[in-house]
Amino acid sequence: MPAQDGRIARLEAFFRAYGCPEPHYTEIYLQAADENALDYRLLPAISVRESTCGLHSAQNNYWGWDSARRGFESVKAGIGFVAFRLANGQFYRNKTIEKKLRVYNPREAYAVEILNLMREIESPTP
Repeated sequence: MPAQDGRIARLEAFFRAYGCPEPHYTEIYLQAADENALDYRLLPAISVRESTCGLHSAQNNYWGWDSARRGFESVKAGIGFVAFRLANGQFYRNKTIEKKLRVYNPREAYAVEILNLMREIESPTP
């Protein structure tokens, strides 16, 4: 990943703004997003909403996957798994981000919350 990739700085600023514990797994999030043709902001936004970036998670499940009943061997494994499923899983593939989010959590406000977090990543406040 090129050092000049502006996504790294945006994600790092986002994670710091929310007090996320280190490591932030920024490059792993970017790699998983790129490999699965997902918006790079999606999983980080979900992780902030679901677990405050892992502060309130169990078993390396920062994203509340499977209603937080499932765990992962590592955070890296979880990022890869969730990214792959959101891109290719039968309930998610070929859907817009908003429709993916409605499947992920059908609560009406959920998609709006995640989309707002994603916008924060792209245009952080000074």
